[in-house]
Amino acid sequence: MLDPAPLAIHGPADLLTAIPYILGYHPQNRVVVFITNEGRLTCGLSVDRQTPDAVIVAQSSSAASHANARTAVVVGYGPLSDRHQIARVADKINVAVTVQACLLVDGGRYYCLVDGCLCTPEHGAVLETASSVIAAEMTLLGRPVLASREHFDALLEPDTDAQARTAAAMASLPKPPTEPVTIVRSSLEHASAGERLSDEQAAYLAVALSNNEGRSTAWEATTGEIWQQDLWLDLARRVPEHCVAVPANLLAWSAWRRSEPALAWAALSKAIHAMPDNAMSHLIGILLASGINPATLPWPLPDGTDLEDLLR
Repeated sequence: MLDPAPLAIHGPADLLTAIPYILGYHPQNRVVVFITNEGRLTCGLSVDRQTPDAVIVAQSSSAASHANARTAVVVGYGPLSDRHQIARVADKINVAVTVQACLLVDGGRYYCLVDGCLCTPEHGAVLETASSVIAAEMTLLGRPVLASREHFDALLEPDTDAQARTAAAMASLPKPPTEPVTIVRSSLEHASAGERLSDEQAAYLAVALSNNEGRSTAWEATTGEIWQQDLWLDLARRVPEHCVAVPANLLAWSAWRRSEPALAWAALSKAIHAMPDNAMSHLIGILLASGINPATLPWPLPDGTDLEDLLR
């Protein structure tokens, strides 16, 4: 599930130009559904084109319900032979929420799949994005676009030399270690000032995050600022494998708060691979799949509010 910052869209060309910036990558062989409110994209999902219709429809309907929206757009990325599948999915979604546009992108051209609509010729319209105002606006907003979804996995590949240095530093730390909450707060202060943690600081933080209080402090402090995302990405690549799950979860959380769903899913997958069935990954995964706009979820939560209760 993805939760892009609201963006005004005027016509199919604007929509198709914006999608890669919102996803964070150029989609291929995907079905993308956006829920809209008054012409603005509010939330949606991107799934493999082989995903069963029922799953796409159920997730789209859930996203529309969470966003209290009444309209949607459906876009397929794949061969022109997919046109009947995409149109069928749009018809089913239309039962729950009005589908305003249904498009298919293939080979640099796009096709409108709405019966009787003349917004594109029968042979499709050329998709030109280089001179688009939308592209310029999204670039100014700092939205990166990678070549494919798989490129996010490459961002998270471990730095084996740094892992070895961090492991050596961890072995040299005093026992018992320094109070974990203090270490987390100190690390965040260094990162917010634009400073990269030393090997010793990374080691201290990795140990602090293994403590419940240290982990909770870090999670509550992670609101989606870019320096936080950089910190957790860096740490997830530098710590030994048995310590990866927490910084990867925090990276997923930060990316979700920043409306960068592809990075969030890649980080979450790394966390689950490192530590299956951990509670933090479970909660973050529910949020990523829920269609909740991060801007509507106060963070840190007010006293007495339970995150699990909000997700029910």
